[in-house]
Amino acid sequence: MTTTLGPPDLAPAGPERPDPDRAEPVRAPGPAPVAGRPARGRPARERLALGGVTAVAFVLGAWNLSANGLGNQYYAAATRSMTTSWSNFFFASFDPGGFISVDKPPVALWVWAASARMFGVSSWSLLLPGVVAGAASVALLWCIVRRTFGVLAATVAALALAVSPVNVAVDRLNLPEPFLILALVAAAWAVLRSFGSERPLRWLALAGVSVGVAFNVKMLAAFIPVPALGLAVLLGTAGWWPRLRAAAVFGVSALAASVPWILIVDLVPASSRPFVGGSTDNTVRDLVFGYNGFGRVSGGSVGGGGGAPGGLGGPAGGMTGAGGIFGGSPGVGRLVGDALAGQIAWLLPLAVAGALVALWLHRRDRGRRAAVVLWAGWLALYAVVFSMASGTFHAYYTSVMMPAVAALVGIGAASVVALARRQRAWLVVLGAVVAGTVGLQLVIAGRVPTFYGWTRGVLIVAVALGVAGVAVGLIRRRSRVIMAALAVGFAGLLALPTAWAASETANPVLNATLPQAGPRTGAAGSSFGSASSNGDPALAAFLLANRGGETWDVVVSSAQVGSGLLADQDVSVMALGGFMGTDRSITLAAFADLVADGRVRFVDTGGSGPGGGAGRVGGTRAPGPASALGAGGPGGGPGGGASSTIFRAVTQVCPLASSTTAVGSVPTSAAGTLYDCADQGAALRALSS
Repeated sequence: MTTTLGPPDLAPAGPERPDPDRAEPVRAPGPAPVAGRPARGRPARERLALGGVTAVAFVLGAWNLSANGLGNQYYAAATRSMTTSWSNFFFASFDPGGFISVDKPPVALWVWAASARMFGVSSWSLLLPGVVAGAASVALLWCIVRRTFGVLAATVAALALAVSPVNVAVDRLNLPEPFLILALVAAAWAVLRSFGSERPLRWLALAGVSVGVAFNVKMLAAFIPVPALGLAVLLGTAGWWPRLRAAAVFGVSALAASVPWILIVDLVPASSRPFVGGSTDNTVRDLVFGYNGFGRVSGGSVGGGGGAPGGLGGPAGGMTGAGGIFGGSPGVGRLVGDALAGQIAWLLPLAVAGALVALWLHRRDRGRRAAVVLWAGWLALYAVVFSMASGTFHAYYTSVMMPAVAALVGIGAASVVALARRQRAWLVVLGAVVAGTVGLQLVIAGRVPTFYGWTRGVLIVAVALGVAGVAVGLIRRRSRVIMAALAVGFAGLLALPTAWAASETANPVLNATLPQAGPRTGAAGSSFGSASSNGDPALAAFLLANRGGETWDVVVSSAQVGSGLLADQDVSVMALGGFMGTDRSITLAAFADLVADGRVRFVDTGGSGPGGGAGRVGGTRAPGPASALGAGGPGGGPGGGASSTIFRAVTQVCPLASSTTAVGSVPTSAAGTLYDCADQGAALRALSS
C-alpha cells in the first residue's frame, strides 16, 4: 500500500513528462484547478493563507511603529525638504535651499515625500510606506510561488519572509530596502509570468521596468540578481530565437528604465541643481559606480571627498558582534558569523537544500526549473557579493537576500513532500537538513543566551514532536498526521527568528541609520549614525528667533550633524560635506558669495564628522594659516570635505554668535562653536585668494 503525502496541489506522484526544447512557448506548470469551482478566484483556504501571512507581515511592521520616531533622520530631513518645492522633490535635495542632494537615487524618497506632502511629517507618514512595501512583498511572493508550486510552498515561503528579523527591522524604518525588495520581487514575478504567456514580451518588458525602478531605489545593488533573472528567461523560454529576443527585451527595458533620471540630473547645469551628495565630481554617474557601486565591494571611500577615518567600512570595535550594525570581516563564513547570522542565516541550510532538491525534482520541467534557478541564483549572487565585500557593508543589507531564502525554503518543502510520496527515504534527507538547521540556530542563539533564551527550548521540543509525529504517521500510514507533524516542526524552526523579529515591535530602534534585529549589543554603545545632538530645541529656537531672510538658518559640517535639526525642528540646514562630511561640494570663494548675498549667516563648527573642520582646542577653534585655506581641491582640505577649508576661514574672520547683538542667548550646546558671519563675505573671500 502506498502512503500518500500532502494535499492535491502538490506535484504529481508519477514521473514528470519531459519537456523537449521546441520553438513554441511552454506554459509554466501550476497547481491543477480544484474540481467544482471556477478557474478564476481562490478557494477559502487560499484566501485565508494569503491574508494570514500578509497580516503577520503588516502587524510585525506596524505594531508600536511610532516608537521609532521619524526613523532615519537623514532621510527624514530630506523628505521634509523635498516637500518644499518640485525641484527639491525631483533632485532629492537634503536641504530646503537645494544645496546638496542625498547620496541615493530618488524613488524611495519620492514615496516618503508624497506621503509627507499628503499627511504631514510624522512617524506614520514616513515609516508606514515601508511597512506597506514589506507586506506587499510577502503577498506577492505568495502569489508567485503558489502559481507554480502550490499553496503549501507559497505559504511556507511567505511566512518565512514575514517573520525574517532583518526584514521586519528595515520595514519599520524609512530605508530604501523595502522598496528595493518589492521592485525586485515584482521583476521575478513578471519574468515567471512570461513563461507560456500569449504575450511574453510584455511581461519581460515589465520585468525590465521593475529592475529599473529597483535601480533608482539603490543603484547597482539592484543589479546583483539580474544575471539570475536573465538566466531564468533563457531557461524558461523555448527556442533559441525566442530566447534571444526575450533576453533583449528584458535587458533593453531594464536599461531604459534605469538611466533617465541619471541622464537628466547630469545634463542639468550644476548651478541649477543641488550638488550630487556622495560623488567626487558632482555627477550621478560617479555616485553609481563609486560610492554606491564598486566602492562598496572593493573597499573604496565611504564618502565623496575621501575615506572615513578609522576604517568605518570594516570591523569597528563592538559594532560587529552579535546584533552589530557592521557586517563583520569579509570571507566565506561571513553570513553565519556573529554580525550577520542573527539577521539572515536562520533558514539558510533549508534554502540551500531546498534549491538542490527542487532542481532534482523539476529537472525536466522547464518552467519550474527556471523558477528554482531564478531564486537560487538570486541567493547565490548576493551571498557571494556580500561575503566578499570589503567596503562599507552593514548588517541590514542582507534583507534583500531573504525573498530568495524564503522562496527556496517553501519550494524545497513542497518538493521533499512530493518526492517522499514516491520514496520514503527522502524523509531521511529532510531530517538531516532539519538537524543541521537546528544546530545552526542553536549556535546563533547561543551567542546571546540571555536574549529570548526560552525559544531554544521551543525549537527543540517542536522539532522533536515533529520527528515523532512523522514516525507515527509512517507506521500508521496516516498522511494527515505526517503533514501536521511537519507543520509543527517547521513552526519550531521559525520560533527563534520570530522572537528576534517580534523584539523589534517591543523596543524602539537605537540606530535608525544602521538598524539590526535582535539584541542591541552591537549598536548600543555607538553614536555612528544616531540622532544628531545638534537637533535640540534650544538651538532651533535661537536660530529661528534670529532668522533674517537667509536661505539657510545654519551651516554645519555634515548631514549627520544637522539631520536632527532639520528633521525634528524644521530648521533649514546646509550640510557642507554631505552625509559623512567628506563631499567637496563648494569652494570658499563660492561660500563667501553666499554670505555676501545674505543667504548664509550662522555657522556651527561643532560636531564635525569625518573630514570635518579644524579641531577644538580648549573650547575655542584652532585657526589654520591663511596659506592652508583652499588646499586639497575645490572646497576641501587634504582628505576632507568642504567644511575643512570653510570652517578654518570662519573661525578666523567671523565672531562667535555669543558676542554679537543677537536675539536671545546662544544655547550651551553651541557655545564656542556657533559663529555669526553676517557682513563677513568680503573677509572670507579675501582668504580664498
